[in-house]
Amino acid sequence: MASIARPTRIGVISNGVLTEDGNPFNLKYAVLTDRPGDVLEEVTTPNYVVGDALYRTGLVVDADQRGLGVAWPAVQDMPGQGRAQVRAAGASAAVIHATVSPRPNWFTISGVSYERETMDRVRVAILNGGYSWPEGRVTVSVETVVGRPLDATHDLALACAILGAAGHYSPTAMNEVAFVGELGLDGRVRPVADVNDAARAAIASGCTTVLVPDANMSDFDVAGISVYSVDSVDQAVKVLQGFDSARS
Repeated sequence: MASIARPTRIGVISNGVLTEDGNPFNLKYAVLTDRPGDVLEEVTTPNYVVGDALYRTGLVVDADQRGLGVAWPAVQDMPGQGRAQVRAAGASAAVIHATVSPRPNWFTISGVSYERETMDRVRVAILNGGYSWPEGRVTVSVETVVGRPLDATHDLALACAILGAAGHYSPTAMNEVAFVGELGLDGRVRPVADVNDAARAAIASGCTTVLVPDANMSDFDVAGISVYSVDSVDQAVKVLQGFDSARS
């Protein structure tokens, strides 16, 4: 894999075109989803940071032999980068995106209540659950339909997203799986209120499987969805690794 040159400029993407912030030199790059195969390697072009993402840039030659600037997400070129997307079961549909990238160690999270407390609780729960904290930059963001931040009942989903991005199981194991559960600092999964409502919300969002706290199983009474009870972060990961094995 190619190494990533240090980004030198800040970019803005609008209408499928990446331009420099302020656009002083009128540089424009058509944004692609992947690196094109015919990039002219000998032409040096700058890389750009857009928000929290890094974009590579290069030139290709069209059929009329004219040069065209193109940009593409650098994730394909970055060794050690991982991503995961999971669903949190709750009053409304929520999707959690986690990225682990080979940058200076850092941890950021957005879209949750009490960000600092949530970060500390999830990080310690992962460590006490028997896993090393991922090296590099850990970025977690939450996307909800109603825009309300997630609370502690979604700790398990946050932890599983991070561990998926860190490579402890295949992120494809998360398809149609939702999570509900608060985490203790010891890595144990604590019960939550309204677990049945959370499971129904998971069904409404298209999920077919839900992981719930073991202590909630005696109260669980929802048909039409597969349910797995877990009592720790480690047990949740083992369930997801089992999904991996079943697909292989």
